[in-house]
Amino acid sequence: MKLILSHTMFLIIATSTFTASALELTPQQMASVKLSTTKVIERQTTAAVAASGMLRADQQRLFRVAPVVDGIVVTLDAVEHALVRKGQVLARLHSNALGQVQADYLEAMARFDVAKAEQLRIKSLRDDGVVAESRLLEVSSQFKTAQAIVDQRRRALTLAGLSAAQINNIAQHPEDIAAYSLISPADGVMLEVSAENGQMLAAGETAFRLADLSVVWADIRVPVASIGQVAIGSKIVLKVAALPQHSFPGQLQSFSGEVDAASQTVVARVVVDNRQGLLRPGMYLQAQVQGVAQKGLMVPESAVFRRGNDVYVFRVSGSRSYEPVKVIVGEPTDGWVQVKSGLESGAEIVNGGVAELKSHWQYQGGE
Repeated sequence: MKLILSHTMFLIIATSTFTASALELTPQQMASVKLSTTKVIERQTTAAVAASGMLRADQQRLFRVAPVVDGIVVTLDAVEHALVRKGQVLARLHSNALGQVQADYLEAMARFDVAKAEQLRIKSLRDDGVVAESRLLEVSSQFKTAQAIVDQRRRALTLAGLSAAQINNIAQHPEDIAAYSLISPADGVMLEVSAENGQMLAAGETAFRLADLSVVWADIRVPVASIGQVAIGSKIVLKVAALPQHSFPGQLQSFSGEVDAASQTVVARVVVDNRQGLLRPGMYLQAQVQGVAQKGLMVPESAVFRRGNDVYVFRVSGSRSYEPVKVIVGEPTDGWVQVKSGLESGAEIVNGGVAELKSHWQYQGGE
């Protein structure tokens, strides 16, 4: 009797030791749990990284308009928030300094015309043998000097901000001498007007700030832990609270060269098409960044469970036998988890009813 009892105890101990690493369900337990299984396969997934940020104007589409010479504002033709077009007159100014340069140019042009006519006259007389060669050389030298002075005065007008067409019109419209206009350099929205009628603007003083908002930038903060999952050129979908029914596609253009120590994030720049004009700089946003595609052995996220710091899946080892296998996994992506080690391709695992199996395993002393 003692031998039989000892043998029975041995069987119980042996069974307990086995079920600590593998789980064997009874037919009754099998009937009470709802299990589903799948095969470990190789597949490709694309991660989606969530980030937040803020919109700002494209730096390459921001413009400041300032006079090149001192001038008094005579008329102001643009106001803040207005839409302006490239070439549109924003303000008209009167400048004594510019007027003097224009007058000098007209004087040089008059002297040039006289010198040119004199050269032609003397050349004709020289051809007829009336005047000496030395006289022709003298007037030719005066003509070249007059031409050089015109070129010099024309360059001065160019440096004062006048276009070739404006310079050519000076002689036809002498009444406009000392008057010039500030012109919009691009289509855009007027952000700021710093000039007033009658104000004296110094050369280089900002009179207008405008922005072409047909394209805007989104500065999004990507967690440092997720940097490896995204790349330059990644597609991004943006949402702003003011327009919850709209989604805005964009593309990741660049990363900041430094990490924000407080938030442990890196600022990434996204270029966003805004030709509809719905987005404005300063808006907060939420972004979904399409991550880098990952390829490897994958299991459904539902198949993975944790115990302490370890990660497991249940591998089917028999008709009612399930072996908890410790695995090393990556981050979940679209409901799938990459298995880096612990399983081989084609292994059959449990992906439904894992919580019930885990409960049985722990009850039977699983470690």
